[in-house]
Amino acid sequence: MDLTPYLPWLRFAHIVGAFLFVGGHGVSTAMALRLRHEREPARMLAILDLSASSIGLATIGMLVLLVAGIVDGIVGGSFGRLWIWVALVVFVGTGIAMTPLASGHFNAIRAALGQRTRAMKATDPDPVPLPIDQTIALAAGPRPMQVATFGGIALVVLLWLMTFKPF
Repeated sequence: MDLTPYLPWLRFAHIVGAFLFVGGHGVSTAMALRLRHEREPARMLAILDLSASSIGLATIGMLVLLVAGIVDGIVGGSFGRLWIWVALVVFVGTGIAMTPLASGHFNAIRAALGQRTRAMKATDPDPVPLPIDQTIALAAGPRPMQVATFGGIALVVLLWLMTFKPF
């Protein structure tokens, strides 16, 4: 089956997926950066909840991005070029590296606020809240900036690879 006539639609879907993926992560990143300045536990939990809800959008975007991009790469014959393989490695590698960095940070703050995390087993005891000054110090740490910087660099590299297809 020749899907060549659908290449513009595949590229369109790939770009829509990329916008959803980046948009969802953008909300989460903005919330992580806002959390660094928050002092009220209830507001901190609300920020964490907003961040977590945006990841669903990012996940849908990632699936659309990957499926449309891979099909586009197959139909368009790009898998014979190195740039697409490097882009896949950068994308997957960034996800593998960033997921525990970001979720670990958010989970630590949730636990410090006394809230259960998705990483906890049902048999685990409820976390004991830390004193608010310790929780604020944890939230104000450098992790959100590190994750945002790493993700931003990866995004620029991916855009460069897909725009210029250098090799």
